[in-house]
Amino acid sequence: MPATDAQVQQYVNERFRVRAEQARALYLAIKDDKAVIDDVYANVSAGSPTWTDSRPNDAPPHLLTPSDVLAYNTFMDMFIAFIEGTLTNDNKNSGAAQWPVIQDACVRSL
Repeated sequence: MPATDAQVQQYVNERFRVRAEQARALYLAIKDDKAVIDDVYANVSAGSPTWTDSRPNDAPPHLLTPSDVLAYNTFMDMFIAFIEGTLTNDNKNSGAAQWPVIQDACVRSL
């Protein structure tokens, strides 16, 4: 049975609009991250990067590596391309391949 108009309105108000705001905020945050990664990228992509993750206090389940930062860069590229409509057949799945790295970077469990 289809939803009533009131149920559709509730869904739109409580879910669709909320996710739209979150998606827009994530896109803008990733665009900003991408805009300032150049020097960081240069460090972690060097022949022998020296950076090691030393996050204090909360003992994340996974300490990040230079290759994880490079994976985030790839994820950002693909996320931006997805939003901006510039994905190609050659790169359309490379962002998804980085998803496990993104999940490993999370400090809090679900």
